[in-house]
Amino acid sequence: MKISFKEIEILVSQLYGFDEPKVFLEQYETDGKTVSFFLQKAYQDLIRKSVVDLGCGTGILTFAAVLASSKFVLGVDVDISALKIALKNKKILADLGFSLPVDFLCADVKKLYLKKKFDVCIMNPPFGIQRKGADRIFLKKAFEISDVVWCFLSQNSEPFVRKFSEENGFCVTSSFKTKIQLRRKFFFHKKNVEFLPVDIYRIERK
Repeated sequence: MKISFKEIEILVSQLYGFDEPKVFLEQYETDGKTVSFFLQKAYQDLIRKSVVDLGCGTGILTFAAVLASSKFVLGVDVDISALKIALKNKKILADLGFSLPVDFLCADVKKLYLKKKFDVCIMNPPFGIQRKGADRIFLKKAFEISDVVWCFLSQNSEPFVRKFSEENGFCVTSSFKTKIQLRRKFFFHKKNVEFLPVDIYRIERK
């Protein structure tokens, strides 16, 4: 069943987020409005494609991609507690009538081995704020397992992203600026709601 970006925004906004987000994993939920913006940009790459979501957390981007007509989406995360919530979210969507071609794998992205490549990799990975170089690990793995990558990264990261992509045989073809709505969950958050400026990149194998 084909549904609109607005309907997907509403659906994913009703799903469970992290019960106890882990600071060192930089676990933040991607809000529905930002997900909708992302889908509008990435849709042509996602439709009828096999997709892998690295650092999928509770599955927000995973479910959004498959609701937008991806053929199959594999969500990968190292945190088993987050994946248990993702399975609860899958049941919520199933109860609403959405039988989704989605699976989840608990694995460390750095050590991840997949027997086959995916058409597209999507991810809202750690930005490397808590663990320096975490963003590089995710990008490197994305380049290994797919030919097209869509990812969120910290604002003004474009010089690094372009250089790192070039060094690995990829190139940035598009970039977009947006903001992720963050609800207060960590001790260092000063407001109940903050908006984190981020860049979204489309990166393709040369």
